[in-house]
Order: sequence, then structure tokens, then C-alpha cells
Amino acid sequence: MEFYQIMSEDSKGPGWTTMKIDPEIFEELGVRDPEETKREMAISKRARQVRKELKDDPDNIDLQLELGRLFIDGGELDEAIKQLKQIISRDQQNGLCYKLLGTAYAMSNHEDEAIRELTRASELLPEDPEVHLNLGGVFMLQDMYESAARCFKKVVEIDPMDRLGYANLAAAYDLDKKYDEEVQVLKKILMFAPEDIELRSALSTAYFNSENYDEALNHALCVVELDEKDPQAYCNLGSCYSAQNMIDEAIGAFQKASEIDPDYSLPHTNLGSLYATIGRIEKAIKEFKLATTMNQSDALGWMNLYSCYKEVGRMEDAQEAYKK
Repeated sequence: MEFYQIMSEDSKGPGWTTMKIDPEIFEELGVRDPEETKREMAISKRARQVRKELKDDPDNIDLQLELGRLFIDGGELDEAIKQLKQIISRDQQNGLCYKLLGTAYAMSNHEDEAIRELTRASELLPEDPEVHLNLGGVFMLQDMYESAARCFKKVVEIDPMDRLGYANLAAAYDLDKKYDEEVQVLKKILMFAPEDIELRSALSTAYFNSENYDEALNHALCVVELDEKDPQAYCNLGSCYSAQNMIDEAIGAFQKASEIDPDYSLPHTNLGSLYATIGRIEKAIKEFKLATTMNQSDALGWMNLYSCYKEVGRMEDAQEAYKK
């Protein structure tokens, strides 16, 4: 979920190229990312300037709102909430203030307050897509998927080209298990980005969940064509083949995933499940043992291993697997 962003990077003009270094490098070295430090200094400098201007013009709402924005962008959420509540106490029709206050509450994990303030903002700013996007995001955090979907639908009604709105709407439908609706939304997004691998994979999964295995398989094949080195793509492809009772093809897909990433446990879990389904219990045990060795927290692998051991009468081994 993306909340309303206050600060933006200054444009350096056409042709300007800036080398970007992964911030994790700085964390590994035990130092601050200089870009982040620079940003914080700019926020602090502007906040001091705004405070100075407010001394000369204390009733300036625009300056008061800017200070609230700066508090949010600088991570001073309690100060932001305090500042924005003061504005609302004097102007209860200021939609932007409710929007910022709701965002600050959401970022500080006060979801009930965030919903209240963002709902008010949506009433005052009904054509602002960011208000509906943020409100939908908070509903998602509260597992209120139907309410979230209504908000995200409003986003794409306001801006039919808003890919983020469509993506969030698809996610809300997915979590609400409305897979047919999710399929329709994902198909719309893919019109904007037909070679987006993640979207294509999500569409395949949505078709799979809606039990439309033919379409699930078609899109899983598209994903593999777009990226032949993605083990997850082959796992999904194997699941689609399995659902179609194309056993040899499913085994081949899971094995291909293991070849690409020998340390990835999921292909072994899936392959073990397939072998167990077709009665090849010893092969299933071998795969589940590999999966649980690679990933000790693979609960599904351990439970399936328990069932397989029990199936062949290895009760002591079954109990050990069950304990895991």
C-alpha cells in the first residue's frame, strides 16, 4: 500500500544521470545512506524555515499544513497529528488536513482513527484518488476487503489509467476470494503492461483459484516464456499441469524449478504432494524429506511427511515428523 507522498526529488533537468547505490550496502557497512541523510537535512531545514514564517504569520493555513506534511515526511508522526488536529479544530472543512491526518494515523498504526479521518477526507475531497487509495489501504490492514475494494474501485473510476489502483483492487478481491472479479481487474492492468511477469503470474494464480485450469496453464506458460530462470514460475506451471492430470509434465516442471534453484524447498514440497496423490509414497517421502531439510519451518512439508510415514506404517518416523 502506498500512502500520500509529501516530498519529491528535485529534478536535475534533462540528461542528468545519478548513480544509485543500494541502501543495504550502507547498512552492512554500519553507516547512514547519504541520500537519506541529505533528505532528512532538507526536511529539517524547511521545517525551521516554516516555523520562522509562522511566527510572522501564525494564522497562515498553508504554512500550518506544510509543517504537518514535513512532520509526516520526517517521521515525526506524533507531532504531525498534534499539528493537524490543531488546524481541524479551527477549520473542520479542510479536506487536505483530514487527508494528511488520516495518513499520519495510518503510518503510526492507529487504523481506527485513520479510517475515521480518511473517510471524512473522502467526503470533502471526493475526486482525490489518493484519499480513496489510502483509505482502501487501511481497510486492507483491518482485513475489511469488501470496503477496501469499494475504495480502490473509486480510484480507478476517477483515473482509469491508475495501475496502482487496479493492482490494489485485484489484491482486495484476491484476499476476499473473489477470483472471477480479480481476473477481470488483472486483465485490465495487463493491457497497460502485457509483459509484466508478476501481473501475468497473478492472473494465472487467479484463474487457478477460480478452477479455470486451462487459462491458468496458458498464462503460466507465458510467464515461463518471459522468464526461463524463475523457479517460482515453474512451480506454478507444475501446479497447473497437476490440476490437469498432466503428471509427466508436472513432474518435469517441478524438477526444472529444482535445477534452477537447488536450495529452493517448494519444488520438493510440490513434487512430494504430486507423488503422494498418485500413490508413489516412497518417492513422496524422499521429496518431503528434502523439502524439510532445506526449510525446517515448512509446516506443510512436515505434515505431508507425517501422513506418508503413517501410510507405510513407519509410525515412529511419523511421530517425529508430527512433532516438527
